[in-house]
Amino acid sequence: MFRLIISALFIFAGVNVIITALVGNYRFSYVLNRMQVGATADTMGASLVLIGLVIKTGLNMISLKLFIMIIFFWVASPVCSHFLARTEAIANENILEECEVVSHDNI
Repeated sequence: MFRLIISALFIFAGVNVIITALVGNYRFSYVLNRMQVGATADTMGASLVLIGLVIKTGLNMISLKLFIMIIFFWVASPVCSHFLARTEAIANENILEECEVVSHDNI
């Protein structure tokens, strides 16, 4: 029963992070802000849900697979987010007007 309560808390926390990020995605207007919120939800929310599932299943092959999925989320999501942000910064000609970018030349 204790494992069920702990796993439910982790899953509930993960779902809350994902729902909060969904609301934040609609509130922000700029693509880099939206991408940051999505990346946080992807990494943190999904990881919390998967940790809850690992606790629920106990130590077996399924929990090992879930742990490997957590590692994949922790590695792949920040890399993909950085790639998308870098692409937006290079491709957007009006980035200086759309957001505050501090250049080292202006300091």
